[in-house]
Amino acid sequence: MKVAGVILAAGNASRYGGIKQLAALDGRPMLLHCLSAYQDIALAQTVVVLGAYADKIEPIMPDWVDMVVNPDWQQGMGSSLASAIKWLHSDISHVLVGLADQPDISALQLVALLKQAKLYKECRIAAEYAQGPGVPAIFPSIDFAALAKLNGDKGAKALLLAEPSRLKTLPMVQAATDIDTQDELKQWQQARGKRP
Repeated sequence: MKVAGVILAAGNASRYGGIKQLAALDGRPMLLHCLSAYQDIALAQTVVVLGAYADKIEPIMPDWVDMVVNPDWQQGMGSSLASAIKWLHSDISHVLVGLADQPDISALQLVALLKQAKLYKECRIAAEYAQGPGVPAIFPSIDFAALAKLNGDKGAKALLLAEPSRLKTLPMVQAATDIDTQDELKQWQQARGKRP
């Protein structure tokens, strides 16, 4: 099983009012904070999709990721995910989709998803939290064609829900935390004893 990670970081963070991907979390940009979990699980390939602020974010990108700029980032997450699928190496068997604003996701949670993917190789494996199944989520290669056709802001949620018999979920409360506003960032920092 060869797994690629795709981390979506293309949005303009309109609710945040700035370049959210570069906001400081634990002394480093949020994008790098979130990426560290994916670096620690030895993926075969890691793709980060940029868009709105690509020129500002590109200088901080680590050399172990493949950077893809989605020119149609305004169309939403579905478009960004579709653009990444086209960059996957030909031998990739599964893709692990994550977001650049889920700061509580750790390598431990990602490994738990990967273990399920090894057990159920043809299934979609998704985190389960308040909103139902969502990302991080793993899709097998038989779904790549459908992922490559996504557009709009719905991402892969509809695909996760399309065939209940092919969906396996893991409870993951950490995935419920995402940072959309500066107030949420302050709350996250204060909850961990960090100075805003």
